[in-house]
Amino acid sequence: MGKLEGKVAIVTGGCSGIGKRTAELFVEEGARVIIGDINADGIGAMVGQLGHNYVDGLAMDIRDEDGVKKMVDLAFRRFGRLDVGFNNAGVGGFSPIQDYPLAEFQRVVEICLTGTFLCIKHESARLIAQGQGGSIINIASLNAIQATEGFAAYCSAKAGVAMLAKVAALELGRHKIRVNAIGPGLIHTPATAGFQAMPAVYEGFIENTPMGRAGEPEDVAQLALYLASDASSLMTGQALYIDGGQSLKKYPELFPAFGVGQG
Repeated sequence: MGKLEGKVAIVTGGCSGIGKRTAELFVEEGARVIIGDINADGIGAMVGQLGHNYVDGLAMDIRDEDGVKKMVDLAFRRFGRLDVGFNNAGVGGFSPIQDYPLAEFQRVVEICLTGTFLCIKHESARLIAQGQGGSIINIASLNAIQATEGFAAYCSAKAGVAMLAKVAALELGRHKIRVNAIGPGLIHTPATAGFQAMPAVYEGFIENTPMGRAGEPEDVAQLALYLASDASSLMTGQALYIDGGQSLKKYPELFPAFGVGQG
């Protein structure tokens, strides 16, 4: 028996990186999984890899409330219930504040924060109606608590995700719905490939990480599994930072690496 045997989970951004490995691990532990992602081909690949009896998905934009609702409805249509929401979809961005285009700032906030809000809203509505509790897990970031230059939108949005989880935990606890956030540090994923290709930045991360390494999607997926499972039945309203201790030190300076303010 797997740790999620009989449970049904939603995973947004489930076609690559952290989301992909989490979807795989959830299936390995007995869950059925609905993947919400903008990448229709990626969803097809995941269904082909894991099997249509265990995985289905919907190509959607997390900023679209109707799309989010359809994703949640799909869990019930395909697998008859919902137990876990893993709200992982997000996007980064880099610009000094003075040069940050408003539309780009809003895009980062809408995907990372507003999209997470929409997922919590519709996942929790279904969980309340179902009446058996559940677990909602939201991906924040080390940047929710550690500021860095050029990340005004991302840091603000991820700090919002961490606080949103706390507010949701307060509101939903009476329904036996747990809500937590995970704050990864630097994880080896396609989304961080740009940083990995910049030695000054990447080495700065490693030097400022007590554990001396970046993380892997498996590290975050295992924490998500714990929060999704009954093993964490008393845990709610928490933001758990899985960063190798990097938050104990300082975030590398990014302006020099990007040639900002160098004369």
